[in-house]
Order: sequence, then C-alpha cells, then structure tokens
Amino acid sequence: MKVIMKNNFRRLLDQKQIIVLLVLFTAAASCAAVFVSTGMTQKWDVAVVSPASAELASKQVNIIPMEEAPPRSELVMGRYDAVLTKNADGSCSLETVKSEEITAKLKAALEGREDAPAMFSDRGTGTNVLGFLTMFLLMMGSTCMTFYADDKTGGQITRIAASPLGISNYLFAHCLFNFLFLFIPTTIILVVVKWVSGAAFGFGFLPLAGMLALICALSTVFSLFLYSMLPNKDDSAKMIGNTIIILTSILAGGFFAFDKGNQALGVIIQILPQKAFLNVADGVEQHMAWQGIVPSLSYLLLLIAVFYTVSVWKTKRTYIGH
Repeated sequence: MKVIMKNNFRRLLDQKQIIVLLVLFTAAASCAAVFVSTGMTQKWDVAVVSPASAELASKQVNIIPMEEAPPRSELVMGRYDAVLTKNADGSCSLETVKSEEITAKLKAALEGREDAPAMFSDRGTGTNVLGFLTMFLLMMGSTCMTFYADDKTGGQITRIAASPLGISNYLFAHCLFNFLFLFIPTTIILVVVKWVSGAAFGFGFLPLAGMLALICALSTVFSLFLYSMLPNKDDSAKMIGNTIIILTSILAGGFFAFDKGNQALGVIIQILPQKAFLNVADGVEQHMAWQGIVPSLSYLLLLIAVFYTVSVWKTKRTYIGH
C-alpha cells in the first residue's frame, strides 16, 4: 500500500493545479461562509412588482422595483429571495422558494420589524462553513480519484489484480491517500481562517476534525464508487459525479434552505447525504443530545460502508471475475 500512496503523491506533485484548487476552494468557501454568518448585516433581495414599491422601506431588505415578475428560475438560483406582487384587488402576494421558517423571517423584514433576523441566523457559523465546504470537498474527491481512473485506463490495475497486493489493498490505499489529501489541508485552512477571522464556531477542534473526516470519507468513497461503476471515457464519471454533487448539494441546503413545500421533494431532500451531514453539524453546534444526532450519523456511516463495499465488489468482479 505504501507503494501506491507514494506513487499517487508523485503524480500529485506533477499536477500541482489540484493542490491549488483545493486550497483556493477551501479558503474561499470558508471565508465566504464566515462573512455571511458574522460579517456585515445581510439584506434580503426582493423584487417588487408594484408602483408603490418606493413606499416600502426596510433596513433588512433591498427593494428592487420591476415592471414584471422575474422568471421563477431566478428565485431558484438565488438572484432574488422573493417576488412581491401587488394584485388588482389591492392585495399582495409573495412568491419564494425558501422554507417556511425563512419565509416567515423575510415577511418580518418586509414589515419593517427591527428584530427581523437574517437568512442564516438559524444556523451557526460552524455549520454554515461546513455547508459551504461540502460541495467543494465532494467535487475535489472525484478530481483526486482520477489517479485510480488512470490506472484503469492504462491497464495497471489488471497487473495489480494478479499481484500479491490484491484489489482490496489497492483500493484501500487509493482511498486512504484521497482522504488524507482532502482532510489535512482542509483542517489546517479552517483552523487558520477561524483564528484570523475570530469567528466563533459552536464546537471545538476535535468535533470540527471529526465532521471534516466524515465528509472527506464520504467524498472519497463516493468518487471511488463512481469510477468503479462507470467507464472513464471522456471523463464521463467525473462529469456525471460533479453534476450530481452540485444539484444535490444545492437541494440539501448547503448554501440556502431549498424547500418549495412539496412533500415529495421534502422526502428526497431528507435522504440526501449532504442533508444528513448538515443535520449532524447543526446538532453538534447546537449542543443537541446524541439521540438526535445518531440517526443522521448512522445513515452517513452506512452510506460510506455501502459505497466502499460495492466499489470493491464491482472492481473484483471486473478484473478477477468473482
């Protein structure tokens, strides 16, 4: 296994852009999350379709007068937090894709209440940082696992399958290298960002390291699963994986709560691993009893075990035949 990890390290040094991407993404996401949580007072962006838009005034809301309502897609993408429309009968309607809790906060801000909270005030700074990082870490996992894909393409894995090393040890070495590559720099960067910004995370170093280990492990085994199950022709596995990661991370609420009130969509969101991870992070930061955290934590550990087991089984079946 040491040989595999040393070889991966040499290949990593030859592709320094991967290291640069990890450092830049992690630092940018961490700083953005800290700024959103503790920086300047946040304001909601509300498109107002009404001639009386100028009469609305709030310290918490940016009023954007419009002649017609913007497409719903701009709400989904976060360009606007809501669209306020004055109807012909004098009543007003508010359209948003935010959750019920966040919508209530937005309405309070529109009413001009001084105590109206900001969008992410229901989540701590630490959970926000981890939520922002989740998508980037999952995507970086698939980037680094391309070393395994290169071995498949070059035929090296066929020789490894017949060697004393074996498929299981070979895949474990790839996973361990990938995990360490994600975990160590990310932990260092987060500690530095926390120290420089003075941001108050709701948990100490050990819980933070534990949650980073959890998401890095998920990133590693998910990328292994993709490259084991899908051919690497034209980087199809990486493109499919990144598409899945981006969509599910947005739905899970890594950047903002995404909830249209649709029951079926709500069920889908609850089974996403990113949502389970955010539940664990939020539970730890809010000092929730372990009974409330264990279900989400157990679900994540089960997914990690399933992804890894299926990947090993599929690779053995492909290159050994049983």
